[in-house]
Amino acid sequence: MNNDKTHPILITGAGRRIGAHMARRLLESNQPVLAHYRTKTDDITALEKAGADCIAADFADASGVRTFALAVRQRYPQLRGVIHNASSFGPTVADTDQAAQQFLDFFNIHMLTPFILNRELASCLQTADETATDIIHITDIYADNPAPEYDAYCATKAGLQNLALSAAKHLAPKVKVNIIQPGPIAFADWQAGEQQQNVLRRTLLERAGGPEVIYQAVRSILDNEFMTGAVIAVDGGRRWG
Repeated sequence: MNNDKTHPILITGAGRRIGAHMARRLLESNQPVLAHYRTKTDDITALEKAGADCIAADFADASGVRTFALAVRQRYPQLRGVIHNASSFGPTVADTDQAAQQFLDFFNIHMLTPFILNRELASCLQTADETATDIIHITDIYADNPAPEYDAYCATKAGLQNLALSAAKHLAPKVKVNIIQPGPIAFADWQAGEQQQNVLRRTLLERAGGPEVIYQAVRSILDNEFMTGAVIAVDGGRRWG
């Protein structure tokens, strides 16, 4: 088991919601955190005060991702882990030209960014002893069972999941790579009451999980020395509803 708490865990998309919660909980366990964000938020200010090292970066294209990776390598030659949490979510728009741009935006954040970061930061995750470091890809239950109205989002989350399985093979045995599939954890502001209730009616536990359940899954991966290539659904049974 890797109990090293001298090297940080990088969390992308740590400026709000699940990413901010994970960063805060890791800091509470005395685990150093490197928090990526695109836009400064109150959560980032709070994380900075709590001791996180926070770096702003725009993952809109490959050059921005590589610039960010270089900054990470220069600051931290060794990392405890990487959590690919940065995400964009929404239904596919009707206009084809706009939908094509939307697909590219989803692709850049869900697939291209993790692909580049896994390559560029692999050297930071290689330890000199037998302990393993971690990469965690946070995908979605839609990666296995897509919703047609979210087809662009679902397809790129499925790609993110496939990249994780490839990385698990490529980076073994020094790096464990695992997948967390959230279900109804928290609703976006634009998801109105009836839409929320429809989702919860089709969730076996009939409630939203909240960000703590994702942190619990992350913690279980970090603490398990013999798990890689695993896909963990944290969805309250939504995939069966």
